[in-house]
Amino acid sequence: MTASKRHLPYPYDQDLIGIVTRVKGKRPATRAALPNDLKVASYLKAGVTLIERNLGPQDGSGDLEQGVNRPYRSGIKFLTERAVIAEMERIEPPFLRLKGDGPYRCTWATHDDYVDDLLDFLFHPINYDDQYGAAMQTRGESLINAETLVDASDHVAFYELQAICRMSLFRLQLMMAATARHDDGIHRAIARNYTAALEPWKKYYESTIAERGFRLCEGVSLDQFANMLAAVIEGFAVRHLGDPEAGILGDAPTTGSTTSMLIIAVLNSYLEPANGPRRPALREQFAAVENAARGRQVAPCQGRYEPAVAGPGSPAR
Repeated sequence: MTASKRHLPYPYDQDLIGIVTRVKGKRPATRAALPNDLKVASYLKAGVTLIERNLGPQDGSGDLEQGVNRPYRSGIKFLTERAVIAEMERIEPPFLRLKGDGPYRCTWATHDDYVDDLLDFLFHPINYDDQYGAAMQTRGESLINAETLVDASDHVAFYELQAICRMSLFRLQLMMAATARHDDGIHRAIARNYTAALEPWKKYYESTIAERGFRLCEGVSLDQFANMLAAVIEGFAVRHLGDPEAGILGDAPTTGSTTSMLIIAVLNSYLEPANGPRRPALREQFAAVENAARGRQVAPCQGRYEPAVAGPGSPAR
């Protein structure tokens, strides 16, 4: 049976027109059809394999070549033209195995063009980690179904942080964001990736808030709420990757982990009972706490919830 693109695994079997945009061809019709050619999908697979091998949770030194003088990005210097061609010579069916540099140079004018197409493909929503997505569904549902939201936060914080740290795509994103400050194409690609990551979580957050009898506090949107929780996980993931001995990620979900503490702080700050009075915005609440700590007299929040704080020398309410 002759291999064709429809026999490839997802997402290589998808329509890549508009994603792969830098291929070359003598005729416009050739250039228009080439993004969906089996050869192009195979070269993308070769590049993805190199990235996963070097940026995955294993030791990332396997493919680094000595004496390579033309890295495209300082963090992905393993992704050389020579390495891609070598990977193509051992790629497994149903992908297309090709030898030599001829087919490669007939497809992309420069190695930079290939890398740009590869990055656009990797950061496109169609390429979002399937295994992460399936596990994310389990974690998202636990927010709704666990006995308490506090217990669910411990569980989700641990496994979400673990999943993020294992993703080669997350490590690649960190390097690209740091080295492509003036490359709008990379920024757009990363933005699309965030959209793919956050949209399903926003649905879980919305369901969790409603099912557990909460609502978002005044002044905070669902987008902001999701971005805050994503920042907590990604921030601790960066810390864990850079300093594994810091104890950010333990061996199992635990109460009182730094990650779950911060997540619970976000929940406590921006969720309120749906059947209760509206609380003032968090800035107003904390301003009242600060004033109380300094012994200042503050006017009560008229017609709204007033936090019960006691200043120095004042009786507690």
